[in-house]
Amino acid sequence: MSIFSNLATVEHTFAAWAEKEWATVYKEAPAVENVLAATLKYAGPALQTVVTVEAGGSAGAVVGKVLADAQAGLVAASGLVYDFGATPTVGGVVSSVSSNLSGLLTAGHITNPTSIATVTKVVTELDALVAAIPAVTAKAVAA
Repeated sequence: MSIFSNLATVEHTFAAWAEKEWATVYKEAPAVENVLAATLKYAGPALQTVVTVEAGGSAGAVVGKVLADAQAGLVAASGLVYDFGATPTVGGVVSSVSSNLSGLLTAGHITNPTSIATVTKVVTELDALVAAIPAVTAKAVAA
């Protein structure tokens, strides 16, 4: 059973792709921790491309600070997943990163269309993870 089986909106996300790849490699449903870890590792370098493009812009300092905080949050979430698995705490960290990135977009600090698309994609990925975590933790509690 897919960790995203109840979430139709995540069909075309990196996380859904990673889940399929893990299932192919391991011939079994992947552990949610593997999908979370892969997606969090994907998001960090994706955000680094935005830092490079937006550094020279008028809001470069603001963008750089928020993206650095987001990358630190992703590293923290990865560590939590590694140590404790998919927990509500991980969901809270990832949700906070997603909110901060959305705030950058809403405030118009990111102006390059490619950067906007990149941050939007990362936010979509993170929101998909946050939506999947409660379903996974609820199943673990019920078991």
